[in-house]
Parts: sequence; C-alpha cells; structure tokens
Amino acid sequence: MSAGAALSAAAGGVGTALLQLLALAGAKTIALVGSEKKFAICRELGASDVALYAAAGRITAIAESRVDVTIDAIGGETFRALWPRLTRGGRYVLYGFAAAAGKKGVARMRAAREFISMGFLAPYAFVQSCRSLIGFNLSLLPNRLAELRAAADEVFRQRQAGLVRPIIGPRFGFAELPDAHRALASRKTQGKVVVTVGSGLHLPH
Repeated sequence: MSAGAALSAAAGGVGTALLQLLALAGAKTIALVGSEKKFAICRELGASDVALYAAAGRITAIAESRVDVTIDAIGGETFRALWPRLTRGGRYVLYGFAAAAGKKGVARMRAAREFISMGFLAPYAFVQSCRSLIGFNLSLLPNRLAELRAAADEVFRQRQAGLVRPIIGPRFGFAELPDAHRALASRKTQGKVVVTVGSGLHLPH
C-alpha cells in the first residue's frame, strides 16, 4: 500500500522538487496551492490530487484516507487544518511560516493571528495521538554539512538520470533583488525564483 502525503506550497521551488521526489518514492501526494492556475504543474509533476488551501480541512474527503506525512511551508491555519489529518505514526514536517508574509516582509499582526490559529499542542498529546511534529530550518544546520551534501548529491544524481528536473520560475537581475523578494512574498510564483548575478559584480569574500 503506497503512503499518502500532503504538501503545501506545492508549486514553489521546493514544492515542485518535493512533488517529484515523492512520486519517485511511490507516494500518493495531495498538492495544496493558492490558485487553480497552479493545478496543472502539480499534476504534471506527479500529484495524485490538487486542492486549494481552503480545502485543506477536507483533505480526508479528497484523499479518501488520512496521510502518513505532511510537508508544510505555510503554517498558521493551514497547519491547524492539516495536523489532525495525520494517521497514527504520521510525521508532520514544518519548514516555513509563509502565512506570516506580507508585501514588505513579515506582517507582524498577520503573523500573530496565524501563530495563534495554530492552536496549543501539549507534549502529552503527542503520546496520545501517536504523531510527530518536526521543525526544519536548513540555515541552522551548519554542523550537518556532510549529511546535507550527501543528500544533495543524491538529488543531483536523480537530476542527471532524468528522474527529476528543476522548475524555473521568474528571473530577476541582481539589481532587481527587492522585486524578487516581493514576488516570493506574493505567493503567486511557480517554480524557483532565480536571481542572476552579472559577471561584472564583485561580491565580498
């Protein structure tokens, strides 16, 4: 029986890579996105079902079962909707909090509302529900460099074998860096946002 997965921000740079990796692993993945314009790319990359965030709370009806793993970059109300949908023994990986993003970066009032909406999880509740919550922030793991490189090498091998492919989104010059950040914050992009550094630009070592 193949595992079931739920993936938020599925049409983004990380999401499109995860969709392909989950498909390779044989998982039946429900992709959650912010607009119907992103449905096609998610299905193309292996999603079994695609839904808007508003449908996150009805994910059992979409998948006809609970999911074994959830990978979430949004947090907030999306977390509150998806957390109860984990099966016993399931894992929830929270690696971002895009729900707090505004046009100019982190919107403090929105962040507070979304944080409160996630609810309170008492430690003993994890024992009773038999589910685990994992936080992940790549920038905080400098001491795991060897493991991270090994994992990256495996992804690169899959890329070279044609098993996965990068999905490239909008491109910006280095002088347009603020526009690139605004594009990311808008949550309307698909694929990886690329910033090109010109050959004439000298960066500090």
